[in-house]
Amino acid sequence: MLKWFLYSLVLLNIGFLAWNSRTGIPLNNVAQFDEPDGAARLLLLREKQAQQAEEHLAADETLMCFSIGPFARKTEVRAAKKRLEKWGVQAKRRVHKVSAEGFWVIIPPLKSRKAANRKIKKIKELGIHDYFRVATGSQKNAISLGVFSKSSSARRRLAEMQRKGIKASILAVDLPKRSYWLDWPSTETALTTEQLARLQKTFQGVGKVSLNCSI
Repeated sequence: MLKWFLYSLVLLNIGFLAWNSRTGIPLNNVAQFDEPDGAARLLLLREKQAQQAEEHLAADETLMCFSIGPFARKTEVRAAKKRLEKWGVQAKRRVHKVSAEGFWVIIPPLKSRKAANRKIKKIKELGIHDYFRVATGSQKNAISLGVFSKSSSARRRLAEMQRKGIKASILAVDLPKRSYWLDWPSTETALTTEQLARLQKTFQGVGKVSLNCSI
């Protein structure tokens, strides 16, 4: 009897395992084993699909844009934006800030504020009006005679001061400079070669590029 009882238990266990494999119900009593180091982990179909969805989402976050520019003035970029709108392009203005080299004509710092004011009095007597005293920083009590974006303009100013007997010098400085661009998603309307040529004829130095954007 005991022998037949044991056989019955074995048959019941086999039947239970077969039923579980069909229904997909997890076996809570099955031992879980850690994967060995360096072994590749098998992905279930739903895990693979979730992973692919995350990869597609990350790719979609990087949007490509068309960009037209640079425009030097706000009036130019406004006029170009209206032109694009007539062609069915809805673009957004973007400001690009950079540093440009500048040239500062300056009388080097004097010993004190009083000394700087005496120098300013002499400058006034010579008929020079474009100047100011530097109040702070490394050039405190120096006298500025003008900041220029072109070295040729700075040299002309320096020569003018020297003819009047004023000892000055030119310092290289960084000047804030901004330009304007018009951006729109590359999935929307693209400019034709003719339209781009018309823009370039109106706005000198303007071109079209593609770039990553966040519109």
